[in-house]
Amino acid sequence: MLPNVRYVIKDGAMGVLGADATGNFAAIGVAANYGQGILTFTSPDQVTDILGDGPLRDLLVSALSIAKTKVYALAMEGTIAGNVSTVTPGTGNSGTGTLTVTGSPRNEYDVTVTIISDGGRNTGTFRVTVDGREGKRLTIPVDGVYEIPGTGLTITFSETGTFIEGDTHSFSSTAPTATNAEILEAVDTVIAAKLSIEFCAIAGISNAALWAALAAKAESAASVFQYLFFVAQARYLADTESIDTWAGLLTGSERGSVESTRLQVCAGWIEEADSEGQIDTRGLIRLYCGMLARRNVHEGPDAVRYGAIPGAISLMPSGIHDGHIENLKNAGYVTARTIMDMNGIYITSGQMMSGEGSDFDLVERRRVMDKACRQIRQAQLVWLNDVVSVGSDGSPEGTAMLVAQSEVPLKIMVNNREISSGEIVIPEGQNILATKEIKLKIRIVPLGKLSYIENEIAFSNPAIGGE
Repeated sequence: MLPNVRYVIKDGAMGVLGADATGNFAAIGVAANYGQGILTFTSPDQVTDILGDGPLRDLLVSALSIAKTKVYALAMEGTIAGNVSTVTPGTGNSGTGTLTVTGSPRNEYDVTVTIISDGGRNTGTFRVTVDGREGKRLTIPVDGVYEIPGTGLTITFSETGTFIEGDTHSFSSTAPTATNAEILEAVDTVIAAKLSIEFCAIAGISNAALWAALAAKAESAASVFQYLFFVAQARYLADTESIDTWAGLLTGSERGSVESTRLQVCAGWIEEADSEGQIDTRGLIRLYCGMLARRNVHEGPDAVRYGAIPGAISLMPSGIHDGHIENLKNAGYVTARTIMDMNGIYITSGQMMSGEGSDFDLVERRRVMDKACRQIRQAQLVWLNDVVSVGSDGSPEGTAMLVAQSEVPLKIMVNNREISSGEIVIPEGQNILATKEIKLKIRIVPLGKLSYIENEIAFSNPAIGGE
């Protein structure tokens, strides 16, 4: 080869980072079409056709109607079947015909069958309304049997009796559920997949036993460099409970003793109108996950500047007041609220189920720290098993580039206004020859939060001065 000038081009010196997990999350829950493994969704329009109905479908449709993000979904069968109530005739009914309901519900439904025109089987007409969404006008079948599409439920019109225009027949159902063991097995599947996600949502209702197990799963995942947290939903009040009793149980015996900086539990409930036209009382978790995914890591889900919760019509249960909401918030739950002189419904705060005095009492602090951990690790992996000079005292030398590349993610986060500042230093006195390990100290100054604004206001008389 003739003499010349050559280059050895080294990759990785600029500290360019890998894929960002911001806004991506996983969701686990019961759906009609289960057993398909981990699926990926980016639009609410994809969900129902693929998963069918169920709590998982509900969460994904609501969340993806708010956030244009990537959701990894794992559908379960749910071995605990839902229940169907008795059919209640309308108080003003004139006809003597009756309805019965059979089948296994695929979700929670409020159903009303309205008679449109007089007649019995093969003559009268009716319409079925499910969760506020009206169906088509139909003729009562010859055999009286009609399957409500997608619900797993079948209604049967009695062979005897009359059905009169304006008569109604109503019933409700509960959703099928999975056992805690089934949910935790699905969680293991998601964690084993090593997905690029920020959090994992559990569709449907859960309890303190599961919350504690999820907290342990999150800590275990973090120990192998998967930095994530879980979001779950607490139950709604029972028919026989007052709001005081329900809130007291959630903040007391049903709260459990779990304290975790990697767990959120929504206790808020709202009346929601989703993108498919259904209106129902639903757990806050569905829209909350969408709001989290839409916000940057440093932006609290409670920040009023970003507007009210899309699709939220009213706070539930009806009659809940600020005292209940504050008690639930102080117990570590995520709730919703109204604000005087503001339209709409807002997240109260992004509470974590953390212990008192934790730096990670709010979800934005959790998300900021997890992003920093993920991206600093990515920047440092190129240095793994590399060599470094050793000084006369045994300490490592020539590590300026390691520090510089490790600080790149922090500088980007500062420029993005995700943190106030960040730095990395290498403590002195390390014996790298003996330990084969180098220890760094990373310090991050987060952004402040304006949770309260206090104004001092008074009249002033220029003639007499004063403050």
